[in-house]
Amino acid sequence: MRIAVIGAGGWGTTIAELLGKKGFDVSLWVHSDKTFEEILNSKENKSYLRGVSLEHIRNFTMDMWEAIEGASLVVLAIPVQKIRENICNVNPTGKEVVLNVSKGIEIKTFMRVSELIMDIWKIPVDRVATLSGPNFSYEIAREMPAATVIGCTNEKTAKELQDIFMNDYLRVYYTSDIVGVELGGALKNVYAIGTGISDGLGFGDSSKASLIVRSILEMIRLGEVLGGKKGTFVGLSGIGDLIATSFSKRSRNRWAGEEIGKGKSREDIEEMTTQVVEGLYTLEAIYSLKEQLNIDMPVIEAIYNIVYRRLSPFEELAKLMRREKKREDTV
Repeated sequence: MRIAVIGAGGWGTTIAELLGKKGFDVSLWVHSDKTFEEILNSKENKSYLRGVSLEHIRNFTMDMWEAIEGASLVVLAIPVQKIRENICNVNPTGKEVVLNVSKGIEIKTFMRVSELIMDIWKIPVDRVATLSGPNFSYEIAREMPAATVIGCTNEKTAKELQDIFMNDYLRVYYTSDIVGVELGGALKNVYAIGTGISDGLGFGDSSKASLIVRSILEMIRLGEVLGGKKGTFVGLSGIGDLIATSFSKRSRNRWAGEEIGKGKSREDIEEMTTQVVEGLYTLEAIYSLKEQLNIDMPVIEAIYNIVYRRLSPFEELAKLMRREKKREDTV
């Protein structure tokens, strides 16, 4: 079976090597000249996955059509805001299964990634899937045990993908709720910025745990309106990924929030890293979406006010703490 992995960031590279280890004929599309040369010269992606040998990936290319041609499965691992511009000039046959592993929402259209794929490549929904969960490339590439979930409306396709990805260190589940899987993966990045802000302000684990729980309730509130299922958000792609991203020192989104809590601006963050902090972009989309739908999401509003309006984190915290008293089970 021939598989194309589109995107050679840390996660795309990790997935390509994982699939190569299972014996699949993997072609990895690389966008950057620098990364391409690094991989060819050292069989290592030093920019995004230093210390991991890529000996099981058969082909590296900067030609996306070369990567995709003849592939039965295309894995998209491109930052969400860059997907449209990168794939719009490629025309797959429509017979491929396309699996998204990126997390976010396109700012201009509010589209989830599966919707982007269907819009640009005209591939039917039953051939589009999304993989998401508490999975850091550094850990998975080093075969540390973890679990993930694949969302696809077609159960047969979901089970086939489960078989392709599952191994001794990555346990794969599946669900028909692709909406919930994608929204959970997108929203957790935004809320992780919030938990990072809490870290930057010097608050403790009680503060962070409280924020995580209230964030999950907001995630469910928006997710159900958009067609996701509550059970998905309390699973791997929702609460599982949010916990990992909120506490891990490897999380770019948590790190970005911590720096913002210490006084840095969004523009400062973008200058401090060459990697994409997806949550900063998804925050803008989610805030606009919740305003349009008139959904009560006070945590999102607070994070947006801090990040985009440069309002005081302490004033936003005071607003949250002084909200109207409610029953704990009120969502």
